[in-house]
Amino acid sequence: MQRTVRLVAFDLDNTLYDEGLYFAGAFKVIAPRLAAKSGWDAARVEERLHATLREKGRHYHHLFNDVLAAIGLDPQADLAGVLDVFRAVEPQIEPFPGTRELLADLRGRYRLGMITSGMQRVQENKIKLLGIAGYFEEIVYSSTLPENKPGRLPFERLLASVGVAPAAAAYVGDNPLFDFRGANELGMLTIRVRNPEFDATSVPPECDGRIRIERVTDLRGLLLA
Repeated sequence: MQRTVRLVAFDLDNTLYDEGLYFAGAFKVIAPRLAAKSGWDAARVEERLHATLREKGRHYHHLFNDVLAAIGLDPQADLAGVLDVFRAVEPQIEPFPGTRELLADLRGRYRLGMITSGMQRVQENKIKLLGIAGYFEEIVYSSTLPENKPGRLPFERLLASVGVAPAAAAYVGDNPLFDFRGANELGMLTIRVRNPEFDATSVPPECDGRIRIERVTDLRGLLLA
């Protein structure tokens, strides 16, 4: 690699682990609770949750609102309880194969950071369940900032916190809609891990990763060769 990289920062969901596992585990807990309130069968509620997720995608912010309305419950009255469960649920999730070892090896050569969007308590819960917090010097929860990804501010906040210039930093993510624009504008190296959800998504170059890899462990060939 021609540039000198000192900091490697990561997205979380679908970059380091399969976020679908978190949704699936949460739905198994949420569905019976909604079934008891709505009179729907729990299996039907769970399938409605999965169907809405498939239709709208993992970054849709009104999934639970839509499902509550579809099963005859009031989103204004019942959403808070659903979100409380979603924030604290403890499904069995693991990093993608080889990711834990990759992070350990990268930490021996680089400073590591993370920028993750989504509700802070949910993201904190995922990181705890994955057992990976210790690999990262700094974690930025971008939803808590005045500007979320893909804007510049989360990247600026991370770079300032660790004292690394953009030209000496890389950002690794999977989502061309949210992960790369701000990092590209700052001059960071951006690396896009393939997520099949976006195979047919067309984005302008400024919103895409400069480098594409098939899986996150392919970083070994780029950063540890």
